Amino acid sequence: DKLHAHIGKYPGRFCALAVVPPWGTPESLEEVKRCLDKLGFSGVQMAVHYGSLYLDEAEFRPYFRELNKLDVPIVVHHTPLPVDYASLLKYTNQRRQFGRCVDQATGVGREIFSDLFDECPNLRLIHSMLGGGFFAYINLLAPETVAVKDELKRMDYGSEELSRVRSHLENNIFFDISGAPQWGKAQLECAVEVMGADRILYGSSYPVRREWFVKGLEFVRSLNIPEESKALILGGNAARLFNIEG
Repeated sequence: DKLHAHIGKYPGRFCALAVVPPWGTPESLEEVKRCLDKLGFSGVQMAVHYGSLYLDEAEFRPYFRELNKLDVPIVVHHTPLPVDYASLLKYTNQRRQFGRCVDQATGVGREIFSDLFDECPNLRLIHSMLGGGFFAYINLLAPETVAVKDELKRMDYGSEELSRVRSHLENNIFFDISGAPQWGKAQLECAVEVMGADRILYGSSYPVRREWFVKGLEFVRSLNIPEESKALILGGNAARLFNIEG
């Protein structure tokens, strides 16, 4: 209610997301519907995992089934550490930055390999931190083709499974930059080339380093990518996914 009141002070400047306990209880679902229908919120926000549970686990499926019916975008925010975090905990920068990336990439991988999107095909999950830099792992995890038959079965997929995983990645997963300068110019240009500009949303994050927050727009505008791609990243994709007019 306070968030709704706050954005009401600045018409046209902000959109809000509903955040509720993601267990699919009647009370949680009623609150999501209230936020969307009565308060005019634009989607839902979740964390990439809760306790030791990533989003592909059965405990969240009742919630996702209802969100699938509502057909609303879901922003998946990073957490500082993956579930198996002990090896990352000692060094602060590794924990804060790399830990977030490991957690997001783990979440994206679990989601596309699971049956989550088979059961809930309308879900659109927007992962922060570029999905943990997931563009770097796409071909490692899901090669585009299986050209030669392996003598040893070391990968748990064939051509049909690869097609399913690729489809989930292309249709159900989107990526939020979460602070453009922190990635670097070459890395962002690579992400756009690999994943396509239509699946990347501009995003910022604060408090981290102030320059990552205030220099983000000009950083994206400096990239060596088509102007049409910059327009999608800087607003077009968000307008489409969150149904924002004007």
